[in-house]
Amino acid sequence: MSDNRLLKAVAERGFQSQDRKQLQRFDWLQQALETFVSEGIDAVRITRLADDLGVTRGSFYWHFENRNDLIEALVSYWIDKNTDAIVRSVDGAASLAQGIFRFFETCIDAVAFDPRLDLAIREWSRRSPKIRRLVDREDAARIASLQAFFTRFEYPMPDALVRARVLYYSQIGFYALEIQEPLATRLGYTEAYFECFTGRRLDPGAATAFCRHIIDTYGGKLT
Repeated sequence: MSDNRLLKAVAERGFQSQDRKQLQRFDWLQQALETFVSEGIDAVRITRLADDLGVTRGSFYWHFENRNDLIEALVSYWIDKNTDAIVRSVDGAASLAQGIFRFFETCIDAVAFDPRLDLAIREWSRRSPKIRRLVDREDAARIASLQAFFTRFEYPMPDALVRARVLYYSQIGFYALEIQEPLATRLGYTEAYFECFTGRRLDPGAATAFCRHIIDTYGGKLT
């Protein structure tokens, strides 16, 4: 589920590790992430995590000032992972097709974009105005990156914004509705999706090459 290198980077950001500890800050954050995604924010408690890790509650404070410090690290990881994945997918794309393909692949690859984490954050935001504001901010940043992508390929306003919204909201809705669909079936709609999102026809050869790449990379299975 998690990108361990990114999770470690977030965990150790601005933190001086202590040699005498067996567990690292990363271990606590990884356990918190797994608990959060599977059970929600209320389950992320110091005593619960300590029990799951088989250590004392006191060892938590070698790594974090308090629970809020841990929660802030979780939120930072979500931003660094999921928002950055969307932004990178279209940033610098050499063509319209390349950008759309990279966005499609990012949405398939849970290592790049973790839909369970995104949905857990969104569920939390329903009860927390602070997290709601963060979600709104990150959604706006993701849509802005897609809008800039469409603008680079000569879509005028408001067309660029509307297409960015349709592209983004359709994918978030796919996750939220928990649609179960074989990857091969989804890939069969590649040309139709491309035309729907861009208003332009996709070269059949490019569609075939993209589908072959996805099947070769992901083995025909949804992540």
